[in-house]
Amino acid sequence: MYARWLLGGVLMALLTACPGGSGNIGGTVTLGSSITGQRQIDPQPGKLRRTGEARFVPGEVLVEFRGGVSLQAVGSLRLLVRGRPVELQQVRPLGLPHTALYRADVSEAETPALLAALRSRPDVASADLNWLEQPLATPNDTNYSLQWHYPAINLPQAWDRTTGSNSVVVAILDTGVLFRSDNAAQSHPDIGNRLVPGYDMVSPISGSNPLANAGDGNGRDPDPFDSGDEQSTGYHGTHVGGTVGAATNNNQGVAGVDWTARLLHVRVIGLLGATVADQIDAILWAAGESVPGVPANANPAKVINMSLGGKSPCTTARQNAINQVTNTGVVIVVAAGNENDDASLYSPAGCANVITVGATDYAGARAPYSNYGARVDVMAPGGDVSQDLNNDNFADGVLSLGFNEQTQQFIYKFENGTSMAAPHVAGVVALMKALNPNLDTAQTLQILKSTARPLNQAQCNRPSGSDCGAGLIDANAALAAVQGGTTSSFSLSTASTILTVQPGSSVTVPITISRSGGFSGAVSLSLSGAPSGVSGSFNPASTTLNDSTLALSVGNSVPNGTYALTVRGTSGSIFASLPLSLRVGSGTNASVQGTLVLACFVANGDCDPNRSKAIEIIQGGTSAGYTIPDLTEGDYAVLGWKDLNNNDNVDQGDYLGGVVDNAGNLRAVRPGDLQANFQLDALSDDLSRLAPGVLQSLERARAK
Repeated sequence: MYARWLLGGVLMALLTACPGGSGNIGGTVTLGSSITGQRQIDPQPGKLRRTGEARFVPGEVLVEFRGGVSLQAVGSLRLLVRGRPVELQQVRPLGLPHTALYRADVSEAETPALLAALRSRPDVASADLNWLEQPLATPNDTNYSLQWHYPAINLPQAWDRTTGSNSVVVAILDTGVLFRSDNAAQSHPDIGNRLVPGYDMVSPISGSNPLANAGDGNGRDPDPFDSGDEQSTGYHGTHVGGTVGAATNNNQGVAGVDWTARLLHVRVIGLLGATVADQIDAILWAAGESVPGVPANANPAKVINMSLGGKSPCTTARQNAINQVTNTGVVIVVAAGNENDDASLYSPAGCANVITVGATDYAGARAPYSNYGARVDVMAPGGDVSQDLNNDNFADGVLSLGFNEQTQQFIYKFENGTSMAAPHVAGVVALMKALNPNLDTAQTLQILKSTARPLNQAQCNRPSGSDCGAGLIDANAALAAVQGGTTSSFSLSTASTILTVQPGSSVTVPITISRSGGFSGAVSLSLSGAPSGVSGSFNPASTTLNDSTLALSVGNSVPNGTYALTVRGTSGSIFASLPLSLRVGSGTNASVQGTLVLACFVANGDCDPNRSKAIEIIQGGTSAGYTIPDLTEGDYAVLGWKDLNNNDNVDQGDYLGGVVDNAGNLRAVRPGDLQANFQLDALSDDLSRLAPGVLQSLERARAK
C-alpha cells in the first residue's frame, strides 16, 4: 500500500508542509484493517452484476392461457401499455400446458405495466416476469460488515434486483458536503465521482453580521462545501449523503444504499441553522424549478432528502413549494425528528406530500429519541449510539462518512437520529425509481407501506404500534412490488451477529426465519466463508418452521483472527442471507509491539541519517502512542515498520505505514507536532524501487 510514496526521487515532492515547533514528534500508531481483519468482509466476494441490471429480462413474460386456447393461434398479442400499442411475439412454447414465452420491445421500467396488461386479459390464466436469477450482491467496501443497518431492511437482497441508475438524481438538502472537485485534500475519498454541481443556498440574514449563518464569507454561490465544524454543522450533510450513495464496491470504506444514482448537494443549513426561506428555494431549485437570482439546475432531482426540521408548523409557502415539485413526480423524504414527541408538531415532518421517517435501533424497535404518531409513515434504521446490542465493540449507530478535526483526517463515523433514518428511505426510493422512473409520491408511499414490517406495541414503545407508521421498510419487498412480482419472501436474523470463540471450542447460533407475504415454503440453510478448521451444521438444515440452530466448531489449529461468514437460506428462487463475524481468540494476534518509528529528516529528497532518529514501540495491542524526542528543527517524514519475519529487511508481509495527508501522500512533520498519528498496513507492494536512504535508514535503525 505504502511503497508508492517511498519510491526513489519522489519523497520530497510528495511532502506537504505543516506548521510546528521544535523538540518532539509524537502520536499514535494503529494497526490497519489489512492486518487485524476486523473491518473486512468476505475476502472473495462474488462477481457483481452491472449497475441497473434487473433480476428479470426486460420485455419478456411467461404466459399461461386458459384451457381451450391454442398456442398456434396466439403467435402474437397486441396490448395497450401506458396508452401505447405494444405487440408481443411468441418466442417459444414451454414444456407446460398452454404456456409460452413472449417478448415485446419495451423498457425495463415498462415491463411491470406490460405484465399488468397481460393479466387483465380474459384468456390469460397467469403471467409472470421472466426472472433472471443471480448471486446475492454484496459490496466489497472494507467496513461494510459494520453497516448492520442495511441487512436490517433486506437491502443486500434488493441490490440483486438493482443497484440504481445514473438517470436518477437524489438531492441532499443539508449542511453541504466535504468535497471539492479541484481539491482532493478537501474531499472525502469515499464520495466517488457521482456528484453533480450543487449550490450553496444559505443567504445573508438580518443582524449585525449578515454572513454569520453562511460562515464562508459570502452569500449564495455554486459551492456547497460544508464550511462548518464539529460543533456547528458536524459535517451532517456528508454523513447523510454517504448513506444515500457513498462510493460503493470500491474496496474501501462504506457502502451507500444506491450505488449509481447521482447526488446533488444543496447547502441549506449554515452555522446557525436553516431558514425556511432558504429551504423553499432549495426545494424548488433541486427539482429544476426556476429560482430568481440562481442559475438553472441542469440536473433536476427525482428524490429529495431533508434530514432537518424544527418544532414549528408547516408554513403555507413551504407546503406550496412541496406541492409544486411533488406534482412533477419528485418524491421528498424527511426526518420525523429526535424529540420523542408527536411528529405532527414538527416541520417539515408534519407537512403533506412528504414521506416522514422515524428511526429504529439495532433490535428493530423504535429508537428512544425518535418522534412518533400518525404523521410517521415508515421507519428505517437510525441507530442508538448508547447501545452495542450486536457486541461488535462499536456503538449501534449508522456508519457513514465523517471528518476528525483533531487529526484532520477523513474518517467513517457512527451517528444516530432520524436524520440517519431518512436517507435509507431516500436511497431505497432512488432504487425504486431506477426500476420505474414514473413513480410519484402516492405510489411510492403505498409500496413502502404495503411492504413494510409493522412494529408491535412493545417495539414501538407506544400505546399502539401504529404510532410507528407502517413499520420498518423492506427494500427487497418494495423493489419486488415495483417490478410487479411477488413480495412473498423471508429474512434471516439472530440475536447477535458477532461470535467470539476460543480455538478448540464451539458455539451455537439460533437462526430466526421471518416469513412475509404468505411465504410458507421450506428454507434450506448453508454456510459459506468458514476458514480451514471451522465447520458448521444446521439443525434442521431445511425447515418449514421459523427457526433453526447453527452449530459452529472451531479446531485447535485455527489461528486467532476475525472471519466473515455468511448464512444463506434458499427456497426455490427466493433467497436471503445473514452475515456473521466470527472472532477466534482475541480476534487478532497482531500487535504494534516491536514497531520501529522513524523520524526521517528530509534533505535533497531522501533521508539524512545523521539528523534522523528512531524509537521502538514496546507496548502491545493494536495501537500505542509514541514520542521521538529532541529532534533538530526541520521537515521530517514519519514512518513505521515492523519486521514481521525478523530478517532485518523491509519486504513483503512486513507492516509499514507513515503520516500522510488526506490524499494519502506523505506530509512533512515538524518537531512540536504531537498528533502525527498513522496506520500500519501489511506491505504487499513491489519494493525494488524503494528510496535507498529511506530503506537504509529503516534497516539501520532496526539493527541498532
